[in-house]
Amino acid sequence: MLPAKTEPSRGWLRVIEVVNTWVATVSSYVALVMTVTITYEVVCRYFLNAPTDWAGELNQYLLCAMSLLGGGYCLLRDQHVRVDILYRHWTPRRRAGIELCTWWIAALWCVILLWWGGEIALESFTKNKLSSSFLEWPLYPSQMMVPLGAFLLLLQIAARTASNIRVLWADEIKDQ
Repeated sequence: MLPAKTEPSRGWLRVIEVVNTWVATVSSYVALVMTVTITYEVVCRYFLNAPTDWAGELNQYLLCAMSLLGGGYCLLRDQHVRVDILYRHWTPRRRAGIELCTWWIAALWCVILLWWGGEIALESFTKNKLSSSFLEWPLYPSQMMVPLGAFLLLLQIAARTASNIRVLWADEIKDQ
């Protein structure tokens, strides 16, 4: 454990964790809404012979939200894909060092998604772009999930990077 004076602040790390956990909780309710609307569509289509016009498109929008907003929480819970055949045998210090060498790639990807996704969503909002379906729903809500999800993942990458630095720093102080 680091001395209290030199230990990095964990307050902002906790805020990021709470935000990503809250977003994941909301996303879990989105999955529930999707289940109900798909079930409703199946019953209407196959038992009442009266399919809905809105269920398919609504669930596409909800799937975008759920999958794009879950990246930060997935990283928070350490559920992203990696090659565990080597990783699981490494010490925490080596894991932290390797992650520090690779997080910049994910962070760069998030910045690109944040920038381009934001531009596309803003253009859809300002030009009032609509879906090409019968319902003509606005496109910007689902497109806004791209930069928002990238931002949440980028925040979690920053928090994970700080945690990895803390692991390396704690080991250095312990070695002295």
